[in-house]
Amino acid sequence: EMSGKISWPSFEENENLPMWMVHKDVQDKDFEEIRTGDPLFVDLEGNVIPYDGSHGSPVYLIFVNEGGYYYTTSGTGIAVADKAEYGLENGMLIEEEEAMCLDSTTVDCV
Repeated sequence: EMSGKISWPSFEENENLPMWMVHKDVQDKDFEEIRTGDPLFVDLEGNVIPYDGSHGSPVYLIFVNEGGYYYTTSGTGIAVADKAEYGLENGMLIEEEEAMCLDSTTVDCV
């Protein structure tokens, strides 16, 4: 489920030009997990800007470096998603405890 967007700062003269670049470790890594402290951006001087955990941890990045998200009209940045599981029979959201039970043989999961 998409839960938000991590924005990068832009130049005042051109709000569509980001001041940070996507870090090489997340480039082309849509739907992969990222945790607080993991590299996320690099500024123009080469300094690494880590993920600050502002959307939770872990989260999944989607639309990484997507061309359409360089425009302020579409909201600059990288989209963030939370992992969610849905039942195939009913299409309903499976709660976290129930999902853990599906992967477990524990007696407590009855």
